[in-house]
Amino acid sequence: MSLAPADSAVSAAIAYPPSGRTAASPLDHLASLLQASLKLFVSRRFATFIVFGGLAALVNIGVGTTLYSVPGIAAVVPYWLAVAVGSASGLLVNFGLNYAFNFSFQGRSAGAQLRTFIVVAIGGVALTALIAPSLVALASWIGVTAPLRIAGVALETSFIAHVMATGLVTFYSFAAHSAFSFNVGLRGRLMRLFSR
Repeated sequence: MSLAPADSAVSAAIAYPPSGRTAASPLDHLASLLQASLKLFVSRRFATFIVFGGLAALVNIGVGTTLYSVPGIAAVVPYWLAVAVGSASGLLVNFGLNYAFNFSFQGRSAGAQLRTFIVVAIGGVALTALIAPSLVALASWIGVTAPLRIAGVALETSFIAHVMATGLVTFYSFAAHSAFSFNVGLRGRLMRLFSR
């Protein structure tokens, strides 16, 4: 099969109705979608994706902090560039680990998969940038504006919203990377869609 295992589970569950019937009801489609989602997210691959994302975040912060904290480097590297280099480093580590150890799609070159990975990652950044302010606005609307004390630590609603948005976007990222980045790609997926 030319699709990565995570993608084929989702596609197969949605495309084919339960055996013995000619047409699936909306409830059958919902049940199939739920089953495919559980299979996708309750997996070793998703757990590994989370671990690799954590390692990439450490690289991101480590490289960025080094560039803007070490006096000799900070004197020549502006803060915004240090943060950008840290972020790019984290992205490359995340891609490299997932490409080498978590996904095994061989139908496209590593460069093609990296290009799609970057596009999907930009989509994740955009989603995070939309969700986090929406959560801050929701908190304000329900009357939560002061810092919240969690385990004795005062946390601003903007920080909590950022963490929650990042967590939610992780699900998008894994699904999109499974379906596009480490798979047939955006163009390949669109070509399959329109060739039906």
